[in-house]
Amino acid sequence: MIEHTTPETKQQCRVVLAGNLVAKPEIRYRANPVVPVAEFVVATNNSWFDKKTNQFKDWTTFHTCHFEGLGVEEQFLYADKGQLIFLQGAIATGNKKNGLKDLIQVESLSVLGKGVHSGMNQIFCNATINSDIKVVQTENNSLLTEFSVTINQPAFQDKDHHFKGQKIERLVHLWGKSGQYIHDKCELGSEILIEGWLSYVSNNKSQQLIEAKKVIICPKG
Repeated sequence: MIEHTTPETKQQCRVVLAGNLVAKPEIRYRANPVVPVAEFVVATNNSWFDKKTNQFKDWTTFHTCHFEGLGVEEQFLYADKGQLIFLQGAIATGNKKNGLKDLIQVESLSVLGKGVHSGMNQIFCNATINSDIKVVQTENNSLLTEFSVTINQPAFQDKDHHFKGQKIERLVHLWGKSGQYIHDKCELGSEILIEGWLSYVSNNKSQQLIEAKKVIICPKG
């Protein structure tokens, strides 16, 4: 029988991005105590080979990021549109006026020189499958496996300097025969390790999607 992961089980999530600032970051300050905060967008670029046209094509992905603490002023005081950013963090779900939004909670960040970068977009996490695993064949005769996961990751400090855990849910796509293997071997509650990159749902650019490159099934405890 599958042993289901409880909210007390802490899981890991690591996002690594290298891309360009879409606009000059705006620094604001939260009171009691005064903490500098910045929300900004980083564009990552990558190339892929289109077999239909026999040419390489470029793809740009836009990531909303949240950064707070003393490092905001240190890094962003003179940062401008187009500068290359290298950051590490984790996926998170924050509040907005009309509901929730997916973002990257930044843990560390460096501002580098200007110029379009080829981009770096990586995500590593362990998670628990929380939905049925579906395998479909696309119009191009490719196999696509789709399922959702929950990540019970340790939290960041809130405005009162308390640590709060956050339960993150994300959709996962896995292409090819490896997806069929996951379909056959996993079920609701299975724990897995994921290596891939961060993408966004085609009809909702603010909703994060994990494009898995590799999925490892964790042994049952």
